[in-house]
Amino acid sequence: MVMATPFLRSLRASLDGELWGIGKGNAIHIYNGLEVFDRFITLDSKGFIPFLDTISFLRNVHFERGIILPHSFRSALLLYVVGIKKRIGYARNERGFMLTDHVNGGTVPEPTVEHYLKIIDELGGKRLLDSPLLFVTEDEEQKFDDRYMDIHKPYAVFIVGAQYGPSKCWPDSYFSELADLIVKEHNMKVYVLPGKGEEELAHKVFEGITNKDRVEVKLLDIRDLKVCLSRATVVVSNDTGPRHLAAALSVPTVVLLGPMDERYTYYPSDCTYQICRDVPCRPCNKKRCDKDHECLKHITPHDVLVRLEEALEGKSEKTA
Repeated sequence: MVMATPFLRSLRASLDGELWGIGKGNAIHIYNGLEVFDRFITLDSKGFIPFLDTISFLRNVHFERGIILPHSFRSALLLYVVGIKKRIGYARNERGFMLTDHVNGGTVPEPTVEHYLKIIDELGGKRLLDSPLLFVTEDEEQKFDDRYMDIHKPYAVFIVGAQYGPSKCWPDSYFSELADLIVKEHNMKVYVLPGKGEEELAHKVFEGITNKDRVEVKLLDIRDLKVCLSRATVVVSNDTGPRHLAAALSVPTVVLLGPMDERYTYYPSDCTYQICRDVPCRPCNKKRCDKDHECLKHITPHDVLVRLEEALEGKSEKTA
């Protein structure tokens, strides 16, 4: 979702008519403040009935063209069945016959941001951004303040899980040790923010911390997560979605790179500080490590503390 923002801003600027979006309901909270959509249609369920209901609704709108960002068969099928005459996207997952305009995709890994921006090139539009950009609205700020009057600057945020799989997760004991180091060296509070299904992992991190009075686990929805990240002094994150939220909000973000090929997630960023270790099996792009997780275990809490301090000082070297 975040990686699509340079494309969406560029697309919005190139259109005279309306731009509608279709996607998961939480996506609208990501895009709030960007002013790219005239309307956003939510499609959260993967069930057949909601899919048919969406088709029925869209058929009455009479769109001129549809752009498919996900590579899923289902996303192309939706616009195909609706009957939109011009359907643009990548011809992957055997869905080429449902598209009228195919965007050329390379055979080597390419950044997701660039992958989407190629669609703007295909449409003859102008690229306005090359990196994700997000904003927090006054309404989001106010609702956050009403719910979380106890959260005050300065603080660090930990993103300890990864929806992709456990291979991306830095050891919980390392996060615990890092939290104690941050409290001791910088006298900052630390908020551990787990995603859905990551609560147990977050509590394991918390249990391993000595200075528990300066650390809290907070369960936030996507809207409140965005606000909390935007106010953080620094974010330490596994290589997962919230790292891009933080960077798009211009927050210093230390990213723990494990098994994934970073070419997929590259974009210019003045506030992303990556840290990785060159081990023979990296990148493997596996969801579960079948070895000893060396790529992440070899990144020590002290290594991350040093990187964090570089991020706070705004040093220019982004990868270590």
